[in-house]
Amino acid sequence: MTDVPMPGLDRLLVACEKYPVQAHIRKPWGGAPTAGTLLLGRPLDPMLAAFYSRLGGLHLDFKLFVEPCDEQVNGILLANEEVQPYWPEPFRSLLIFGRQEALAYRYATVPSLADARGFQPVVEVDPYEDIYAVPVASNVDRFFDAYARYLELIYETPELRDNPDSRPLFPNEVPEIIAADRALMGMLVDGRFDFLMFQEGVEARRVNEEIREWIARLRAVSV
Repeated sequence: MTDVPMPGLDRLLVACEKYPVQAHIRKPWGGAPTAGTLLLGRPLDPMLAAFYSRLGGLHLDFKLFVEPCDEQVNGILLANEEVQPYWPEPFRSLLIFGRQEALAYRYATVPSLADARGFQPVVEVDPYEDIYAVPVASNVDRFFDAYARYLELIYETPELRDNPDSRPLFPNEVPEIIAADRALMGMLVDGRFDFLMFQEGVEARRVNEEIREWIARLRAVSV
């Protein structure tokens, strides 16, 4: 499925050329894992496989880092090996493919929520205190599309473009972009991500309430 269309990725690469966002692109590798390949027991998403058939990795100087996978380093395998001994289930069953540079936030696909085509939704994992994950996109290409829309928002809005300190954070502070993914919103409303968002225990109550408030913002802008 290396010929899977990825208009979202194309939109992101165009945005990087249009705006002052430096993109570091690694060359693709013929030995990159293909769709369904098991990485530490988790199947590689077909869209992620399609990404690695085109690029060996992607690093934007706007905090987005997609793990490399080329002749020099299998970064996607290393990224998952790094956290697997420490993350509890169900987070250990996620497949990490990217991160926010210099921070512990990770972007991962959710193999257990794959659709009939094998496409997996994307979540952002916050492992800092009470580990949890929030949904970001219904599939990998919609993730790239959302990030492209985020760059467009920043650079097409003068007060954001000219004042970096006022820029919203992705994804939590751009609910209108995340909510534009109607398939994702359907999964969210159906409670498909609840097992990753809401944790048990007294210490998790604050986080659970923050997540509920964020979901409310998403639903408000998706109407």
